[in-house]
Amino acid sequence: MDRRGFLVAAGTACIARPAVADALPVPPNGRLAFKVLHNGSPIGQHTLNFTTQGDALTVDIALAAQGHLAGIIPFSYGASITERWLGGVFQSLDSQVNDDGNLLEVHARKTAAGYDIRSSNQNHPEKVLPEYTAPPDTLPLTYWNKAVLYGTILNVQTGHIYPATVTSPGWEKVPAANGGTITAQRFDVTGKLHLSIWYDVNDQWSALALPLFGQITYEKIL
Repeated sequence: MDRRGFLVAAGTACIARPAVADALPVPPNGRLAFKVLHNGSPIGQHTLNFTTQGDALTVDIALAAQGHLAGIIPFSYGASITERWLGGVFQSLDSQVNDDGNLLEVHARKTAAGYDIRSSNQNHPEKVLPEYTAPPDTLPLTYWNKAVLYGTILNVQTGHIYPATVTSPGWEKVPAANGGTITAQRFDVTGKLHLSIWYDVNDQWSALALPLFGQITYEKIL
């Protein structure tokens, strides 16, 4: 994991997998947006736009954050990601990340055997994995799809996949960015990175917490 990676984690879940896959949790208005905070102070925004055409779904994701570590060291982080789905099945992903000037890319394509994964790292090519095939249950860690907790999770910054443990301590109230709270179920992921993520009763992504340089939190913009 890169020291400033917002878009990383791991997963082979120990929570119960649904017997039948639910429909993709596309928001009714086709958009999700979150305020990103570091130790309680706003540092950026994370947005997702959903476009459907028949059985095809495209998800365009943008993340922009900047601030100071320990109140002194400036940092900036940006990501642009496009996911494509067909008939509820993940088809492909193209991810570009700018981590303080270091450019990283991940590309995933569905194949008969699983997903063909390619990645690049401008400043550290020695860290790049050779092209490989990920398992058929692989899903990208872009948070919006709760099903990511039940399969192999793809790190959309580095192209790695990891095993992990996912547990749920239950339902909680989480703050919304523009006031009020959202009642949502919390899931704790452990592995290469520890994080907590919340989904509401409609399986809509509602909040996120990452122990990164203190605490990175996401508050949903309603």
